[in-house]
Amino acid sequence: MRVWLKALLLFGLMVATPFVIQAMIGRPPRWFDAAPYFSIADYIPSVQTLIYIVGVVGVIAVIFNYLFYSTGLDEIHGWLKLAEREMNVILKGVDASSGKGRADDRIKWWNDINSKSPFSETPDEIFKLNEKDAANRGAPGGKAQMTAILLREIYDGDIELAQTKIEAEMIANDGKPPFVVAGLRNILGLDEFLAAKAEYEKDKAAGVFRDQPRFSDFGVNWAALLIAVKLGGFPRDIAMTTGTAPNKTIVRNRDALELLTRV
Repeated sequence: MRVWLKALLLFGLMVATPFVIQAMIGRPPRWFDAAPYFSIADYIPSVQTLIYIVGVVGVIAVIFNYLFYSTGLDEIHGWLKLAEREMNVILKGVDASSGKGRADDRIKWWNDINSKSPFSETPDEIFKLNEKDAANRGAPGGKAQMTAILLREIYDGDIELAQTKIEAEMIANDGKPPFVVAGLRNILGLDEFLAAKAEYEKDKAAGVFRDQPRFSDFGVNWAALLIAVKLGGFPRDIAMTTGTAPNKTIVRNRDALELLTRV
């Protein structure tokens, strides 16, 4: 929950409590009798009405605060914050320049060969960099892209689509799950699913047959996830640097996710 929302709810509760107690006792405050009369007071609701209004606001604040913690929204909120922090750690090791920008650089290097000796190493450098890009699918660049894809679906409340993406990666890699950052693992229920799947395979090998666990049976509720996303204002802390000095820029949140998922 956002800090300002917590403060607002706490303030409403503090204001409402004495008025509710006063309404239950049925005794008006002594300072009200001695207060001077102003004509504008005719347009102000009665003290009793104000007491009930503030009381209702306080009760709503208490109920909302109870629901926030009893439904696990606080846990989901914490996992989302953790996932964004982990994402930023990954992004520190990512060359966020677009694929087109890297290709343009290499074309320029190739054109520069004509001005160099026949023994220039530029072609070898281009080849090595292309090989490195291909290998980076499982390194920081690949991790950032996978995390961006999962976060995009999570922020839309589509937890099953994120789980389907992981299952597709597992099928393509002989059952090995892709890299998933802390926080997202909790939201998606990945560790619980993998444990249930391993137990299923163990029982199957021993001749015990039962229903195969489904990934969609794990993870948080999509409605609670969407509420946590909206209340927390996610995405909010993702930052990625693109370009090089002096044209370096910072891309944030949704824009960063879109850039990572289309590069």
